[in-house]
Amino acid sequence: MSQENYVSSFWRSHNFRLEPWGNDYEPPIQISEELSLCESDVNPTVETDNWDSFEPQEPRSLPNRLIFIDGRRRLDAALVGGNGSGIIYGVFGTIAVGAVVVDKTIPKASCLEIDVRRVLGFGGEQEAVSTPIPCPLGSKAELLYKAIKSNQPNTPEARSAIVQNAMLAAEEQLVSKLDIKDTNTLVIRDGALRYESPTFTLGYIKTMHKQYLSEKYAALLWKLLPGQRTPIFNIKDRLQYSWYLKSGDFQHSPQRLGYHDLHGIVRLELSSKIDIEQAKEIANQTCYLIPYYASHPSRDPRAPQNLAPVSALERELGRRMGDAILIKRRLQCFLASFGGNK
Repeated sequence: MSQENYVSSFWRSHNFRLEPWGNDYEPPIQISEELSLCESDVNPTVETDNWDSFEPQEPRSLPNRLIFIDGRRRLDAALVGGNGSGIIYGVFGTIAVGAVVVDKTIPKASCLEIDVRRVLGFGGEQEAVSTPIPCPLGSKAELLYKAIKSNQPNTPEARSAIVQNAMLAAEEQLVSKLDIKDTNTLVIRDGALRYESPTFTLGYIKTMHKQYLSEKYAALLWKLLPGQRTPIFNIKDRLQYSWYLKSGDFQHSPQRLGYHDLHGIVRLELSSKIDIEQAKEIANQTCYLIPYYASHPSRDPRAPQNLAPVSALERELGRRMGDAILIKRRLQCFLASFGGNK
């Protein structure tokens, strides 16, 4: 076999495809065998046991009001301390959470609420103290980093976990403040649901960390077309309904873009406290809503998994968080001011 034929055969046989998300983002598929669930953890037949020829029904109606919720986090400065008997790891961090409301009766999209916080925490048993960071050159402005309690071990990894958990807690507070009880309103939270999430909140997971379905049922994921979903399955230990859906459109299909067949697959979560018939109606609504609000490849490197309202919210949250370089410089000046103390 010639070298040219060998190379061609290699790529055909291994079926490698481009990773559409850039290097600045974690890849959308990160499944490890260690993270896969056993079949007893999931009930795939809560809606139907026929996955071979499943066709979701048309939704009776679509909600007139959608609320998209997301958060951003940033490690402003990593801290390392110690007094000779050990090392302590800590972090100055900034978190921002917000919501975008899309009212289809107007139609109009607007930011409902944005909350920006500065946090300071340490690993291990070291308590943090709320700390204002002055602005140089005589300005009255200051950055106030509020101390947060952490149960993280005293490791370098604790820094990211401290800021991440603070962001998730802020998201939960925002969701609970909305107190949505109107059936014409659907809340879509970017990321997995937590146990205390309100009943009619959707969790939108665009990165696959776990393999929830056995091979018998997971085979359907490779066959889904844009706007199609799997049957609902139940994640027992989390008391949640879940289903996979193919986002995007036919014009930007994985085959045309040279991506793998699972490109565009997202997973949605919903509390299993509600009736299965209500869950089916919401799942059917997502077959229209998610592709409709999917981002476009020309404007978002994480298209179509990232939703356009969420992408716009992320940009606004980033702007409200402030300039990372300037803030880090202020922190450096603050810490350097203690350099001469003995």
